[in-house]
Amino acid sequence: MSTKSVPLAEAERMKWPVFSVAQSREVDRVAIEQYGIPGIDLMRNAGSACADRLLSELPGDCPTTLILAGAGNNGGDGYVIAKCLASANRPVLVVSLVDTDKLSGDAKQSHDDAIEAGVRVEVANADEIVARIKNHEGMIVDALLGTGSKGAPRSPFAEAIRAANETHAPTTHRLSRVAIDIPSGLDGDSGEPSQPTFRAELTLTFVTAKVGMSHPAAAPYLGELELIDIGIPDALKRQLGIPG
Repeated sequence: MSTKSVPLAEAERMKWPVFSVAQSREVDRVAIEQYGIPGIDLMRNAGSACADRLLSELPGDCPTTLILAGAGNNGGDGYVIAKCLASANRPVLVVSLVDTDKLSGDAKQSHDDAIEAGVRVEVANADEIVARIKNHEGMIVDALLGTGSKGAPRSPFAEAIRAANETHAPTTHRLSRVAIDIPSGLDGDSGEPSQPTFRAELTLTFVTAKVGMSHPAAAPYLGELELIDIGIPDALKRQLGIPG
């Protein structure tokens, strides 16, 4: 599917497979270990494809896009997105809810790449992020927790999610909240939302939908659901039963 996003209805028509969280992680492992694709390349492919989709929603005169970043690979995706938006001359700010000195691996590399590209990155505690979100007028991107998180989000993530859920779409574009891979707080296998769960209007999930996303309880938090290519080889797609 190249780097485009595929709406869920189209994926279902093409008989796209649906994976558990563990199966999704296995895709990354196989791509890295058996096909020799560096994890940072998968992250860059995923983030770039997400950014392309967001750019279709963000006019040149859009207000600043706020990317909420955590410590893991989901946060790393957010930094890649930020770099791509900045390269496209869209105003963007990343607010990390963890000390960026604690980042490691591909997430740290993506953070460093974003900084080098001139992306503004701030670190905020619970009170600071709530104030930032309440005064924010643009799109908010959830790159906080990803599929690896279990249980209810803790502080300061919980405060950030609650504040984000109270925002409304700016007059310049239709979306106020976008989740990367999965809305933070939503269980990818059961589809059960935690309190709180990020209430996305668009979710850009990687490779396939997750099994929990078909649960009726998940629908209010997913919004529109689209599948994003992370650049896995065609041979691996065939092995997984993925069209394209």
